[in-house]
Amino acid sequence: MLVWKYEGSGEYTVKSGSLCEEAVCPLCKVELENSEHLLWSCGVLQGVKFSMPKLLGFIRGYEQDLCLVHENLRPFPGSMVKELWRPPDYGIIKLNFDASFIQAKKLATTAVLARDYKGEIVGAETYLFEDVVDAFVAEARGCERALIFTRMMCFRWLVVEGDSLSAIKNIKKKEEDKSVLRPITHHIHQLELLFDEVTNNFVPCAVNDAAHVLAQEGRRRRVCRNWTEGVPDSVRIVVVKDRLVWNQRI
Repeated sequence: MLVWKYEGSGEYTVKSGSLCEEAVCPLCKVELENSEHLLWSCGVLQGVKFSMPKLLGFIRGYEQDLCLVHENLRPFPGSMVKELWRPPDYGIIKLNFDASFIQAKKLATTAVLARDYKGEIVGAETYLFEDVVDAFVAEARGCERALIFTRMMCFRWLVVEGDSLSAIKNIKKKEEDKSVLRPITHHIHQLELLFDEVTNNFVPCAVNDAAHVLAQEGRRRRVCRNWTEGVPDSVRIVVVKDRLVWNQRI
């Protein structure tokens, strides 16, 4: 077969031509290599062609699996809202409490942070307890101090939040508590009668971050203090973040 090289003059000469041998298919090494042979008659490629539907089926199935995993990992709007600190309704004060416990010293530092419907701090307190048995007792003491502190602030409608599920469950029980928390939960129930309405809720640690930071500050400074003025900057930063994230949730 002759192949002519184009030289730009528009004429083909002997000089511009060259002889090219017909190539044999490098796969089957039987027939000549051309597009018709590769598509329809090459024995080596026939196996690939016949397995193509299986390959496409595998790819489609893998794609469906990836889509399913993506859907399962994608957070639902409702679940994201639950992970945010939510301001209370107008006229209600939200109390977030937490406790820091040093087991070796049996020392607990409780913290309560009160915020209004705007997400603004209206009160804060850290309190020290000695001879505390365990972290569960420390958390229950935190809820107890939240009500005592709020009573002094003269608030009437409360939402109380903490990240200790055991403490919240024991406080919300209607029947008599037989656990080690019984004296504390009994006192909490008595304190609740002094308010018009008290709602106790369990929240994830991320929602309770501001109270957690306040408890850490109280532990570091080892002080019983009403932080109505001069709340630590570390706490104020979290409070501002909570408010901004809530306002930008949509």
